[in-house]
Amino acid sequence: MDDEPEVRDALTDVLRNAGYGVQSFRDGSDALEAIESALEPPRLVLLDLVLPNLSGLEVLRRIRVGRRVPDVPVLMITGMEVNAAYFHPWPVAGVLRKPVAADALLEALANALRARTLPSA
Repeated sequence: MDDEPEVRDALTDVLRNAGYGVQSFRDGSDALEAIESALEPPRLVLLDLVLPNLSGLEVLRRIRVGRRVPDVPVLMITGMEVNAAYFHPWPVAGVLRKPVAADALLEALANALRARTLPSA
């Protein structure tokens, strides 16, 4: 999720207090391993762009080209000014800029999950 413990803990607390089940990781390698080995794929991935061991961009790439969870919504978090087009050709459900406000996080998460569950036309 995020390599900064304060940010990771704050985001985890916001999500858990809102009733979401959360697994958090400090680096990209641990996050990717957990995603790939989970019995059930995650409903959503919240991913910092800059992570140790394996960058958020590389985790996103591996999620998208892998067979396990290529369609999982991914929300990116970054301190940089980027938008969803930055991550092309690997689609993201949205980009949140640090510092992330709790209400913005919950709104983006709800929108990403809602978009995933809408029937396709």
